[in-house]
Parts: sequence; structure tokens; C-alpha cells
Amino acid sequence: MLEIGREALHQLYVVEEQSIRACASKLYCQPSKVRKYLELNQIPIQKKKGGRVRVEERLKAELHMDDTQFKEYLLHLRFFQMLTYAQLAKRFKCSSASAQMVYKRYGIETKQRYNRLLTESRLYELYVLKNKTIIECADILDCSHTLVRYYLLKYKIPSRSAGAKRIEVHIKSRLGMSDLQLRQYLTELAKTYTMDELVHQLAHSKSSIRLMYKRLGIKKNWKKKKTSKE
Repeated sequence: MLEIGREALHQLYVVEEQSIRACASKLYCQPSKVRKYLELNQIPIQKKKGGRVRVEERLKAELHMDDTQFKEYLLHLRFFQMLTYAQLAKRFKCSSASAQMVYKRYGIETKQRYNRLLTESRLYELYVLKNKTIIECADILDCSHTLVRYYLLKYKIPSRSAGAKRIEVHIKSRLGMSDLQLRQYLTELAKTYTMDELVHQLAHSKSSIRLMYKRLGIKKNWKKKKTSKE
């Protein structure tokens, strides 16, 4: 096993200010080994100057998106357009491993661990036989609604319309309301609950709820989340 002397490492890395990769090239070893011997010899590892920008930071700058918008963009690409990591790598102009790491850093679940849980028979039972909504299926299966939608597409299970009109009719029939009463009810909900709470209250996605409010012309004055400690 090749041993790297402290003096040679100090000369290259500290005196000549070579990068870890450049030191590895001159010492005929891997960069990981150089890093290991820097730590063993207690030579401080210098922070990169002008180092490589993370893929997500570059993409957010190019697309003019904040973190929330970019996460929704990632979800759309992976679970609605159903792109593979190889296809995402081409779009992001990076490697497949880097594309996968972007999703991991944003805490977006990977599909592999759910392949055994979200089987075709289980999803058919919940969504078709028991007539559960996508949100309700997600709660039961302990995953996101975007993942449920992905598996519905994968298994070619026809998804029901999630348009604003269906939600409106459903709420009116369930609560026995007129159009005016429905408007008053939804207005009060928007003042009382945050959007996340409304999702669970109405058992529909954020986009569907927003469409319903837009259709009915109700001002979307959602209650804001509490930020200060009581």
C-alpha cells in the first residue's frame, strides 16, 4: 500500500498550493487517499475558491426560481413527465448520479422503496373499489400524492377528473348547500385554515383547491402559517 509522506504532501498542498486532485495526480493515487492523509497528518483542508456550483443552484439561477418553485418543478419532471435520472441528467446537463443527488437533497422520495407497497392491486383497491381520492390514498400509504399519481399512470389506472367543478359539486351535495352558501363557506375556510390544512380538510390537492377558488371568483386570502413563538 502506497504511503504518502507528510513532507511531500505539505510541499504540494500547502507550499505549492496544489489542489487535492492535482496532488493525487502527482502522487499517482486517488483524491480520496490524498484527503485521508491530509486528515491523518493534521494538515487543514482548504475551502475551495470558486469551486463547482451545485446543480440545483445553477438551475435555480437559470430558471429564476426559489426553493419552493424549484421543488415543484422537480416533482413535475419526475412524477408527472415520468423522466428517468438519465433523462434528467441530459436536461440538467450533469451526470445521472448528480441528478439523483439533487432530488435527495430536496428530500424527494425515490420510487424504489415504494415498489412493494404501491402495488397495482393495492392501488386499485383503494382508488377504484373504495373510491378514495389521491390525497386519501397518499395518507393511507404514507407517501406523497404525486407518487400515487405516478403509480396510477404506471399501472394505467384511469384517474378521475380533479377539476374545480367536481370539487364544487361534491361539497354542495355533501353539505346540502346552495351556491351562495358554498361561497360563504369557502371564504370562511380560507380565513380560518392555511393551504396545507385546507388540503386535508377538503381532501384535494392544492392545485385543485386553487382552481376551485379561481372558478368561483373567491378572493384567495389564505390564513398564513404562524411564524412567531407564542
